[in-house]
Parts: sequence; C-alpha cells; structure tokens
Amino acid sequence: FNGGGVSSLTYDSNNSAEVSITIAGGLGESDVGGPVMNLVPRAGGNSFRGQFFVNNAGDWSRGNNLNDELRAVGITETPGIINSYDTSVSYGGPVLKDRLWFFGSYRQLNTAQAVEGIVANANAGNAARWDWAPDNSVTSLTLQGRKIAQVRFTAQLTEKNRLSFNHEHQNRCEGSP
Repeated sequence: FNGGGVSSLTYDSNNSAEVSITIAGGLGESDVGGPVMNLVPRAGGNSFRGQFFVNNAGDWSRGNNLNDELRAVGITETPGIINSYDTSVSYGGPVLKDRLWFFGSYRQLNTAQAVEGIVANANAGNAARWDWAPDNSVTSLTLQGRKIAQVRFTAQLTEKNRLSFNHEHQNRCEGSP
C-alpha cells in the first residue's frame, strides 16, 4: 500500500494498463534493493471503454477459534473481518481521435475489523454517572477506508511524444468508533 509505511498513498492497481515487478539486490542496476513495482496508468484510447470491479469479504469469511478458556478471561468475540470491500468504476475514450484522450475513475475501499477484549462504557452520555461499567452489546471496531477519484488527459503531440495531465484526490478515513 505505501512504500515503507511513511506514506498514505494507495496505488490504483485496478486501473493500470501494465504492472511490472523488479527484484534487485541493491547493486548498480537499481537505485534501491528489494522489490520495486512499476505501474503504468491507463490513458484512454480511440474507443470508449469502461470497467467495474467489486471485491467483497464479510463475517461469512471470518474464522472462529473462541473457546471456553478465552470466554473465561472475558473475550467474547474473535478478531477478524466484519466487512471489507473494494469497488471501482472507470471510463475513458477519445476527445479528438488519435490526438487527445481522457480517462477517469472512482474507487472506494473499506475494512471493518473486530477488536477483541475492548468493550464500551454503559454509562457514556449519562451525566448522572461518572463511573465506568462494561457494555458488551457494542462491538469494538477498527475502521480503515479510502475514496479515490482521478482524471487523466493524454495528448499525442508528435509521433514520438505524449503529454499527460493527471489529477488524483484520495480521502482517507481511519479510526476506532
């Protein structure tokens, strides 16, 4: 997702024309060692084309290893995916045949996972109570989501030269409600 954990950028591999991975040992053939991924983005074309992608997982795909020993120490729910999805739609085509093309896409992905051993406060929001009491009816979650919108214009300037303009906006949402 992000090249070493320092970036929050998500690469849109669903809408790539080409993906290549190179593995190097940090020698002269590459500026870094280890795997390097190269994504070539789609650029439209002389015909109108689109794509719709859906990937989904939910509680049905979650394992359960909860036993009496874990219940005895207060763990009432197993960790794992509550729901997860990744959807995208893209469309591109010509503005001027053989000269100028457009491509646009929208992607939304979200994952909700249960966090075991954490419960809500039954007295939250009650101004008459200042103490903490467990409320096992609320599932503790951790959420990670993203919305990505992008638009790209590509112009064929000469037989060997292209010029591309790309704008991408990523909205990131993370938290533990």
